[in-house]
Amino acid sequence: MKKKIFVILICMILLCVVVAKIVLSNTKVVTNISSHVSEASKTLENEVKSQKTEEYVDENEMKIGLYIDEGNRKRLVKEYYCDFSAENIMGIFYAIPTLEEEIVRDDFKTIFDQYYHEYVNYNNYKIGYNIKFTLDSGETINQIVLNPDDAYLLFPKVQCYLYDDIHLIPGRSYYHITQDIMNDERICSSIKLVGDKNTRNIVSPIELTVFTFDGEDDFTPMTKKYRGNSSYTILIYEK
Repeated sequence: MKKKIFVILICMILLCVVVAKIVLSNTKVVTNISSHVSEASKTLENEVKSQKTEEYVDENEMKIGLYIDEGNRKRLVKEYYCDFSAENIMGIFYAIPTLEEEIVRDDFKTIFDQYYHEYVNYNNYKIGYNIKFTLDSGETINQIVLNPDDAYLLFPKVQCYLYDDIHLIPGRSYYHITQDIMNDERICSSIKLVGDKNTRNIVSPIELTVFTFDGEDDFTPMTKKYRGNSSYTILIYEK
């Protein structure tokens, strides 16, 4: 009888030891998990702080407007009406670094340089566009246009062409910029919109925005949309 009791006591002691080890082991696991969670939280917190300290600040003070030729002057556009028919030239819009209501027409380079050179580090700034509209299918097009390849993405909803009126070559016919000659020296100083086969399917005004930028930080990392201060928007309506 005593022998049986002794065996039972030994078994109970062993069982207690095993249970204690399991509890201790689980405690270590929980501690390790807590430690990892804490480290991850600190890392995330540091990343958030880092992003805040690198918050985007735009110091670009350049004004920019969209103009059309009108008689012997160029007029700042706010709203514009045109035919949305296929192959119809909807409009040619000139980007000039000012917001004056009208400018007496002269050689475009002379006009452009007059305002462009007023700004510090003007050579660092390029001109880009954004075109936004809604189709009858409900689809909204919101396209950044920095070069001819971007413009081509709008076909066949609307034809879009870019021109460099600053670096014209004497004797060469006036022609839109093609991707093979697009480089850092090019200034996309004007944009032409032409109706395409699906332009009739546009059910909203065409929102045309011009902007100036000097680097990738002027575009939001996720959407790649312009977020700077230097921009001007017009609405193009079907008449």
